[in-house]
Amino acid sequence: MSWDYINEKKFKALIKQISGTITEKDGELVPYHAIKGKGIIWCYQPTTKTMVRIPRNSKIYVLDMGEESDPDCLAFSSDGIVFVIDKDEIEEIGFN
Repeated sequence: MSWDYINEKKFKALIKQISGTITEKDGELVPYHAIKGKGIIWCYQPTTKTMVRIPRNSKIYVLDMGEESDPDCLAFSSDGIVFVIDKDEIEEIGFN
């Protein structure tokens, strides 16, 4: 899947959720996900077209799960990094 376009409305709502200023009209909350395992994982960052190190077991937000057949999804780390990660590497942990 091409990651050239990010849903701007969903991204802004996610930023509001993280900062604690989200309102009911912004839409549903995005649940936390965690990267499985320990150590680090290298993920593709589409904005810089480079690989980035992401710590495993860290909380992330999924921006776009893509199609059912897509193996990867677009995620946002608590450090502010947008990256692509394999769906099998993450698990939903809900709301904290």
